Amino acid sequence: MTLLLLVLSMMRFTSNSSAAKQPQKLLSLALLGAVMFGAVSAPAAVALPHPSQPLIAQLKQAQAAKAKTRLPQMVVRRVKQDLVQRFELRSRDLKVVSFSRETWGDSCLGLAQPNERCAMATVEGWRVEMTNGKENWVYRTDLKAQVIRIETQDPSALPPQVVDRLFETIAKQTRVPASSLRVLESKAATFDGCMGIYEPGRACTRIAISGWKVIVAGDRQQWVYHVSQDASRIAQNATASGSRGEVFTSFIPEGNEPPTPIGDNVVFRLSVSGGLTGSVTDTYLTADGTLYSQTRGPNSPTSGPQVIKRLSQEQLSQFQQVLEQQRVPNMNGLRFFTSAAFADYPTSTVQAMGSTFEYIDIDKEGLPQALQALIQAWEKL
Repeated sequence: MTLLLLVLSMMRFTSNSSAAKQPQKLLSLALLGAVMFGAVSAPAAVALPHPSQPLIAQLKQAQAAKAKTRLPQMVVRRVKQDLVQRFELRSRDLKVVSFSRETWGDSCLGLAQPNERCAMATVEGWRVEMTNGKENWVYRTDLKAQVIRIETQDPSALPPQVVDRLFETIAKQTRVPASSLRVLESKAATFDGCMGIYEPGRACTRIAISGWKVIVAGDRQQWVYHVSQDASRIAQNATASGSRGEVFTSFIPEGNEPPTPIGDNVVFRLSVSGGLTGSVTDTYLTADGTLYSQTRGPNSPTSGPQVIKRLSQEQLSQFQQVLEQQRVPNMNGLRFFTSAAFADYPTSTVQAMGSTFEYIDIDKEGLPQALQALIQAWEKL
């Protein structure tokens, strides 16, 4: 505005001079145009408003929420370290599968051990699932992984290093490549000094060795092994091993054991169940050599005992020797089935020498050798 007034004053002054009238008019017009052009092209000064406090708070909240969705690398490192030490794994093989932000109700992160005291407190932390490509593990930690705990695993689950040592042992004993072996089933077990392997006349130290019974398949056959927790002791259960063909070995599910145990006066009991009628025929051999049977059904009372024959003392002793020689206790808790088990084919349940096991006789040649010999001796009676 000041510059414009100055130009107008110059125009008045120059209008009184006749000597330079025309050039002054041109100069005045030029100056006026420059002022107007400058006024149009000059940038206007705009006052920017300061950010409001609610906006700043929202940004901070968004940043905090984003931080909560990120798993700190410190937590990942601590979990990996525990897995490496616990299971002898390689850190580079471990990867995070999933994670979530959690709140635990005590200082033990909700994983208190028996008789362990935990402070009642709200603990923020992480639940992290890790894998090495073969198995998965789930951990709980606090926010900084100062407290770290592994969730309770299935006691039948085998640690990777145990599987590796077991396969290496089987490969050496059977000359079957370790790469062709696979674990069919495993079950937590406690063994004596003989690793739970029965041998006639052998005394075993009465100690408790924690470990697993493991069923392994490879090269169209199956083996049963007893393994200690650290795999320092591995014993083949030769009695129960050797199933092949259509026969597969498995553990009898808990709760499927016979409801009525045999008495001390019973040497052997064979129960045949299944079929269309649903009846069960029990055949007993008692300590005095009596061989008799009973039949029971779902909708009928148990029949009276029907004596089949009476064995001589020599015949009874010979059969008891077969039970010893074939190491019947080593088959305890196992079943030897084929696919016929799912078609109501009769199932045979044996109880003898404090043991219970099951089999289907449709493919006898596929059963373990010890079981074949036992069936043959029984049928001769």
